[in-house]
Amino acid sequence: MRTPHTFTVADPDFYEPLETAPTTGELRPSRIPGGWHGTRSGVWTMWRRPGLDVAPAGWKVHVSARPGRLEHVLDTVADVCTAQDVSFKHLATRLFYGWTHHKHAARPQGGKFCAAYPPTVDAARALMEALTAELADEEGPFVLSDRRFGDSRTVHYRYGSFVRRQRPLADGTPVLLVPDGHGNLVEDRRDVSFRLPPGITDPFVRETPAADGDASFGGHTFEAALRHSNGGGAYRGRSDTTGRKVFIKEARAHTGIGAGGADAQSRLRAEWDTLRALHETAPGLAPEPLAYFTEWEHDFLVTEFVEGESLNAWVVGHNPLVRRGAEAADFHRYWERCESLLARVEEAMDRLHAAGYCFVDVSPGNLLVADDDTVRLIDFESAHREGTAFVPSGTTGYTPPPGLAGDDPYVHDSYGVGALALLLLAPLHQVVERAPGALAYVRDSLRRRGAEIPDGLWRRVTAYHPVPAPDADDDPAFGGLPSPRQVAADPPGSLARLRESVADALVALAEPGHPRRVFPTVPQGHLTNTLCVAYGTAGVVHALRRAGRPLPDGVLERLRADAVAEAETLVPGLQFGLAGIAVVLADCGLAQEAADLLDIADRHPLTGSDATLAGGGAGVALARLALYGHTGEAVHLDRAHRLMRGLDREPASLTGMLGADDACGLWHGRTGVALAFQQLASVSGDKDFLTPGLRLLHAELDRAADPDADQLQFPVSRTDVRRMPYLYSGSAGVLHAAARYARDTEDERVTTAVPKLVRALSTDYTGMSGLGQGLSGLVLALSDHAEVAGAPDSRRLALTAARGLFAHVVPHPTGTRVLGDQTLRFSADLWSGSAGVLLALAEVLDPAPDPLFTVDRVASSRS
Repeated sequence: MRTPHTFTVADPDFYEPLETAPTTGELRPSRIPGGWHGTRSGVWTMWRRPGLDVAPAGWKVHVSARPGRLEHVLDTVADVCTAQDVSFKHLATRLFYGWTHHKHAARPQGGKFCAAYPPTVDAARALMEALTAELADEEGPFVLSDRRFGDSRTVHYRYGSFVRRQRPLADGTPVLLVPDGHGNLVEDRRDVSFRLPPGITDPFVRETPAADGDASFGGHTFEAALRHSNGGGAYRGRSDTTGRKVFIKEARAHTGIGAGGADAQSRLRAEWDTLRALHETAPGLAPEPLAYFTEWEHDFLVTEFVEGESLNAWVVGHNPLVRRGAEAADFHRYWERCESLLARVEEAMDRLHAAGYCFVDVSPGNLLVADDDTVRLIDFESAHREGTAFVPSGTTGYTPPPGLAGDDPYVHDSYGVGALALLLLAPLHQVVERAPGALAYVRDSLRRRGAEIPDGLWRRVTAYHPVPAPDADDDPAFGGLPSPRQVAADPPGSLARLRESVADALVALAEPGHPRRVFPTVPQGHLTNTLCVAYGTAGVVHALRRAGRPLPDGVLERLRADAVAEAETLVPGLQFGLAGIAVVLADCGLAQEAADLLDIADRHPLTGSDATLAGGGAGVALARLALYGHTGEAVHLDRAHRLMRGLDREPASLTGMLGADDACGLWHGRTGVALAFQQLASVSGDKDFLTPGLRLLHAELDRAADPDADQLQFPVSRTDVRRMPYLYSGSAGVLHAAARYARDTEDERVTTAVPKLVRALSTDYTGMSGLGQGLSGLVLALSDHAEVAGAPDSRRLALTAARGLFAHVVPHPTGTRVLGDQTLRFSADLWSGSAGVLLALAEVLDPAPDPLFTVDRVASSRS
């Protein structure tokens, strides 16, 4: 399990796997017997000798270590494992150790420094007994997915697979498998508690450990977990003696490494000291410190419980920019509150500085806003006391770039306040740090709504980001793109310049000889596959072709060759696997390769068990219809019929074949299946297929967050109730299907819903620019609706929304780049990066049928 941050270590511009980072601080045993060989595998170095058998599964032994004891622990593990003829592995470099033990690392991975693979229970026992004896004086992080062996502080074990076996989810994410006690392959769960597969018992404990009950220790009862990190958790609790509500912060031993190499416990002790000092000199500024205690190996800090919501949550709940139809007066009232909040933050900073401290990590998660808009600082673990060594730390987007602060810690606080102001205005931190001119487009957009940003707020936002004057046209900050004034004078021409610039940079990103991918992608692309429409080469090829751009040399051949070679390992769906790749290859004239891929998709288990457009049977059916349009061969239409007949059932009975937790939307919900029924009806001429499709679409409309509102938005799923306007899940995706049903039927409910769906997309701002979960998806959905329904108002709204993309892009010498999912690095992918922006711009400027793999053109040609 990996976090997005681990994909930002290897390259400053693009997401890349951690294991591709330059080797620094290589770790190797100092002595290895002859015949043993070490080979790199990801972040690990594997050691074994020829002829050594590896069991398919068993008791995996993990050894943890403190940062200063890595070499000694590794030598000891190597000595014991080679003496007992047990294969083993270890983290290959200090860099990999640091990031797998980082406070932002995936919690199940934390603490795993070495792993050994004894073939039997007796071998595992002998190995752990020897390691426990040899490492008796050592300590290490507790591995959350394991149990410790005996009284060892470093030796852990769990039952798991030794040979990698996996099955994919519909989105391509691999699920690791292990044989259970009955010989069945089940999920090899590697999370934050010790789990055994059915039929497996732990042979290394004399009795079953007691089940967890209510946690109460250190004089406090833990009532609710608020958040977790690799360094520990945060909890709401109560004092057992007074009943007072308290906040409890946990620090695990020897892990949660942060800036300067400090672990979670050293940072928590420093925070305790800081809070006590501030409580004496500036009472009320920081949370009141109440207690510090150690339970088992964990440290706990107890403070008063500060009521309020994080500044992030406050912005989401109040910023008119994220609401459709907000008026100028709404913005001015909101900005008055913002200026008041910022003034209170600055007052708190002044008090803190007067007490001899800098806060350092000024970020929205470290501020709580009460109902009366009072502000409290929380989480003082990064605070710096004057006269001590300064260790820079902070939150991405709220920390000054390298070189800006120099050795002045106070710059961190002033920069952080400016970043808070940007959050309150429009959270585009990663774009603005790279392209300050983006703020000029934001300001122009607000002015077009009649909302003039107050001077005080604007001054704070631009303190570290100089912005061109409103009437400037050729400022370097625009990177050769048209200025806001030029965009206003000629929106289509300006968008055409943006389209060509995005395409230029996208073409320049092609690397047909790259060993892992052709175009830069996002973490999910690296974790699934780099060929598919959503994250990979196929999606970029589709966007370039729709924009009228020749493909870079070697790109199509690389896609064809990789798809043929990897076909049996890919999932079947339209966005994540074989179906989408097949459509793109057929569009490029490779119909036979496309047919071969779809034959494999037909046989895939997910085609029958997953109904969705993005990952399962509906997507394969739509791809068959597309190939029918290319070849006219009836077999493709017949197979589409067969697939969709299998999905002709009541909406509720389809739940188990949708995305997780009864997902909504075009990609993972009933909307996508409904679209496939409508497309089949249009191509085949059999209008009976519209009936099950309408049932599904009605069921999706039933899930609108507020059915009576003048705009319809939808939750992501039964458990994720965020209201979404997006293409993958939300209003834009529902409109994509509903527009076609409104055209082809006289269904009153759908006809009534369409204008409400359009109104939900009437904006030129979203937090991200991507096609799947950002502004480009709204642009494409509105433009597509304009063509399907002949709706000029949707065309106008699409052009307005497209203008908002200028605030999301970053000029580059090769053209214009786009930050991908999480906006930490650039990406070319269709889901969130440059290809999605290019596809939306191509559609809004030069509309053509089927921008998103529908087959309307096929239907019209056969009518």
